[in-house]
Amino acid sequence: MARRRPRPASAFRRQAPVRAQYEVALIVCEGEKTEPEYLRALRKASDLNPVNIKIVSADRNDPVSIVREAIARFSSNLGEFDRVFCVFDRDGHANYQQALNLVANSPLGRRQVLTAITSVPCFEIWILLHYAYSSAPVTASGERSACEKVVAAIHRHLPEYEKAFDNVFEKLAPMLDAAIAHADRLAVHNRDTESDNPATRVHELVKYLRSLKTD
Repeated sequence: MARRRPRPASAFRRQAPVRAQYEVALIVCEGEKTEPEYLRALRKASDLNPVNIKIVSADRNDPVSIVREAIARFSSNLGEFDRVFCVFDRDGHANYQQALNLVANSPLGRRQVLTAITSVPCFEIWILLHYAYSSAPVTASGERSACEKVVAAIHRHLPEYEKAFDNVFEKLAPMLDAAIAHADRLAVHNRDTESDNPATRVHELVKYLRSLKTD
């Protein structure tokens, strides 16, 4: 019996993941669980390549640190990313406006490569818009923060919801188109009234991701 030839070492090397033929984006999130898990589930549901859509949690959770980390990751990987998104909330952060200014005044922001995906007061406004439209301002009172009030409103529809809730995208997926419509309507209201409480731009990122395989 003829002896088999040994396989070359190259046959055992893991092949590098292959990018798909659409844009490559970096998404830097404030949260450690809710936001990145929601977006990863959306990425999977949209059948997007994880090599093209990289989703990471920032090392620090204040808005300025998130923007700086996004810029640093882009700069250290020149030519890798077509778009960069920073996902963060106002939610009591003292440097929220400073972060917006940093995006707007950076070369990446002026080229519309870097985008701030913000929510006021918090990401949970986007969750709530899956169930109902509301433009009523949300403010802290007593011992309850503005975000705690939004979570309480979510409990009317999804009693088990808390921050870092597992499988949140799967729970909300049937209402995703309604959430986008509500968020578009809220954006028009905010523009017409020059207000940003409540507000969210998460739907812009969702629409971008859903469009990648159809462009």
